[in-house]
Amino acid sequence: MTGTAGTTRPPSSSYGGLLTQIMNDTLDADYQVVAARREREPASRHGRNRLAVVVVLAVFGLMVGVSALRTERSRPEAAAERAALISQIHDRQARLTALHGRLGTLQTDISDAQTSLGNATAAGSRAALRIRTLSTLAGDVAATGPGVVIRADNAEGSTGAGTGGVILDTDLQALVNGLWQAGAEAISINGYRLTALTSIRYAGQAITVDYRSLSPPYIIAAIGNPDALPAQLLETPGGQLWTALRSNFGIRFHLARSQRVVIPADVTDRLRYAVPAGAR
Repeated sequence: MTGTAGTTRPPSSSYGGLLTQIMNDTLDADYQVVAARREREPASRHGRNRLAVVVVLAVFGLMVGVSALRTERSRPEAAAERAALISQIHDRQARLTALHGRLGTLQTDISDAQTSLGNATAAGSRAALRIRTLSTLAGDVAATGPGVVIRADNAEGSTGAGTGGVILDTDLQALVNGLWQAGAEAISINGYRLTALTSIRYAGQAITVDYRSLSPPYIIAAIGNPDALPAQLLETPGGQLWTALRSNFGIRFHLARSQRVVIPADVTDRLRYAVPAGAR
């Protein structure tokens, strides 16, 4: 038997019991600490949570109360504002209705004015056309249009007014009157406009038109239908006279159609006042 003197190994069962005791003692102490904490902490936490809930409820109640108070205080002002807005709406609706009525009246007035203007314009146009026609007939304005141009001259070799080959003032008067009867609208002799007040007569050895002496050849221009004037002129007494003058006395007479005949305005004094015949 071998061994070391004075040294003994404790049995294995002794070791097992020691570990078990250490574990048990340690766990029991830890559980006790934790349990003690748990016993203390729920009470403090419950108190804090309750206090927090109370504070939140108090704040919420305060907010609700303040809001209700403000709502109650602002209710009369809101009602007054609402009443004012309703009054403004009614006023503006009434104004809009009045404006619609005014618009309808103005549209009617505009329509009536346009009708009156149209009538006045039409009447003015007719009056302007009438004035232009009368001005042309009276010789107050120059005239341009299609017509005929006549060249009349004494017979070749004629020596004076006593011979049959010389054109007389009555011959020109008959020719002009024939042109009027044939439908001429404006007539001139040697560039002088003829009107209802124009005189054609002998003065000395020359024919005068409104006291302006003319010498042959005589150029008679007339505005009218160039296709109708020649034939219609021959059917008038003046046209028949000139046919006889050319045939019997050799007076030269040549008529030509023209698409543009220019008749100047009469430069002599005009008739300023007149009364229709028979009106007294």
